[in-house]
Amino acid sequence: MTHEPCPAPGPGPVHELVRGPVLQLRMLGSCAVLRDGVVVDLGTRQLRLLAALALFGRRARPFLGGLLWPRCTEARALGSLRAAVFAVQHQVPGALTADGHDLALSTALAVDVHGLRARLATAAGAEDSTAVDAAELATAGVPPLLPGWYDDWVLAEQERMRSLYVHAAEHTAALCLAHGDPSGAATLAEAVREADPLRESAVRLLVRSHLALGNPAAALRDFRRYCTVAAAETGTTPSDELVRLVDAVTRR
Repeated sequence: MTHEPCPAPGPGPVHELVRGPVLQLRMLGSCAVLRDGVVVDLGTRQLRLLAALALFGRRARPFLGGLLWPRCTEARALGSLRAAVFAVQHQVPGALTADGHDLALSTALAVDVHGLRARLATAAGAEDSTAVDAAELATAGVPPLLPGWYDDWVLAEQERMRSLYVHAAEHTAALCLAHGDPSGAATLAEAVREADPLRESAVRLLVRSHLALGNPAAALRDFRRYCTVAAAETGTTPSDELVRLVDAVTRR
């Protein structure tokens, strides 16, 4: 008796991967949630919750209630938090991860501040100026984190962001000067001075850059400008190191 071979199994049903919506939280310049590039109409309560989680990471519910509604009783603050969580989960499914105690942003939600922090950290730790887009860094200036928000926790994070920028830009300016790009160094040092007019280390970089460019008049101008601001704001005088940099100019 002859047995015919069993037919090879055919291909099973093809399952296409279903890609979820692209979710973004924008906090620089304005605060908004975008789904596939379209702004989602969220209330202030929901945006404040998402912004707090973006800045502080996973947090316990009592912490968030006290942070966002500091003048309310704990019970009322937690009630407001529950309402905000419900609204976010309804309007932007997938943006939050929640358990009985903690709340956090989902990894599906891209946050512009997180990307910026990473870029500034890279610039602050770079060993070669070519690893950083110095022109973009200088042009960007201090990132406008949640402008128009005046909560204490927002103001503290705005100052932290300013400090991150100043450190990254000044470090990159020093690299530019060390690697033979005094023009790039001067541009970055000016951006740092704009962010922090009393930061003498940035003024030293600026003066050194002007001198390397063969522009002693600009070096002397910026030195005198710093002396005026420092005296008016803090009653201090420039360090000996800065004075020595301009001594050769003033003797001419």
